[in-house]
Amino acid sequence: MEKLEKGPKEIFSPDIQKDLLLLEEQEGSVNFKFGILYCRPGQKTDDEMLSNESGSPEFERFVHLLGDKVRLKGWDKYRGGLDVKGDMTGKHSVYTIYEGHEVMFHVSTMLPYSKDNRQQVERKRHIGNDIVNIVFLDGGPTQMNHFNPSFIKSQFTHVFSLVTHVPEDNSYRLAVYSEESVPLFGPSLPCPPLFRDSQEFREFLLVKPRRISPCSEGVLFVPVINGEKAAFNTPTFAQKRERTLDMLIKDLYGEQMNEGRGAMLNRRAFSDVLPDPPRSSRRKEEARQVEFVRIGQALKLDTIVKGDAPTSLATTGLFKRAPWEPHCFYPDFSHEIVCGDSWGDSRLLVATEDGVFLVEESSSHRLIFDKTVAVKQLHVVEAHGILLFRVDKGRDSKIHVFRLSDFDGELSGETTARGRADLKEHRLERTRGCQMYVISRPGGSHLRMVSTWCQ
Repeated sequence: MEKLEKGPKEIFSPDIQKDLLLLEEQEGSVNFKFGILYCRPGQKTDDEMLSNESGSPEFERFVHLLGDKVRLKGWDKYRGGLDVKGDMTGKHSVYTIYEGHEVMFHVSTMLPYSKDNRQQVERKRHIGNDIVNIVFLDGGPTQMNHFNPSFIKSQFTHVFSLVTHVPEDNSYRLAVYSEESVPLFGPSLPCPPLFRDSQEFREFLLVKPRRISPCSEGVLFVPVINGEKAAFNTPTFAQKRERTLDMLIKDLYGEQMNEGRGAMLNRRAFSDVLPDPPRSSRRKEEARQVEFVRIGQALKLDTIVKGDAPTSLATTGLFKRAPWEPHCFYPDFSHEIVCGDSWGDSRLLVATEDGVFLVEESSSHRLIFDKTVAVKQLHVVEAHGILLFRVDKGRDSKIHVFRLSDFDGELSGETTARGRADLKEHRLERTRGCQMYVISRPGGSHLRMVSTWCQ
């Protein structure tokens, strides 16, 4: 950083974490604004599209899917650049929250209309400055073949999501265009890109994942959010964002250093002049680090409890729930679980007093070790393809290791359970009498284990 004496200095105030979260929101990493443009059949210029005073019933239903109609005057949440004092940008808009991201839609038919201005400058000022535009094409899927992104005269818009309603089966068809400079972003569209059952998929998308049929809204939200984030990496935006962020961080740094300097001058006592002994200095530093982490965790937990993303400070109140929400994986399991671990995305290995079971979604559980194998600890280490577990038999307790590939038979339907006699060739040496073990975190090239014994 330029113009800093003797290089950067550490900021000790834990409140800097809140300032950084607010900075992230202001820089567009959390909240988004998208344009929604209504296009009648045969319209080929943005002037024509922006001159539509109202939309069709299909368009209104589509807009209603995306969010709630809100009154702008007095609006106290994310406004996306719209006026919330004097109705200068219309009386209403459409707003929603997606996984803690506040989203404001600039709906062309809700922005101010002028009979005397053919170019509809007020509408173009917002929609033309949105990185992502959603274009609703009235008239069915055939209209998609006639659309060309060059119809929209904007140097700012980099991604177009085309949506049309298919009345035959009450579905939506989606297509996505982006500038060549925009990096690839997901998710990829299904083939054909037809989506149904929007309300059920909205439940899936905004609350919790589960297997249901695809629909319009879920696939639409992710491309527009991911599309905007991808567009930030294009030359048009990257340099501007870098300069702006550099300036904001410098200002934040300057404010923190000035506040810290003032606090030191006001609070300095005679004891502060005396040098601390090494042990006391170390304790103060440890206490400062603990306080720093405590405030950061409190910020994160407070945000999650409100129903927002961990990086957002916006108060939504729409999806309030506990920070750790249980999900019923297997409703019919009559054994009391001692320990267990997940295997892949849809399997569990659980140890009970009656043996070790392999549990899968949508299929019956299977016994893989009988009750003679009293497992008290269990870890599935997928990165190394092994299963580790500790069998508790008092002083004769041992740790055993099996290859996950050894259980391919269980996955294909074989139900022969292993017993104590099958463990002999799989025990780890020098683990007899082990009462507990821990393994290293995933991600490393080596697996390390620490075990404990009691004399």
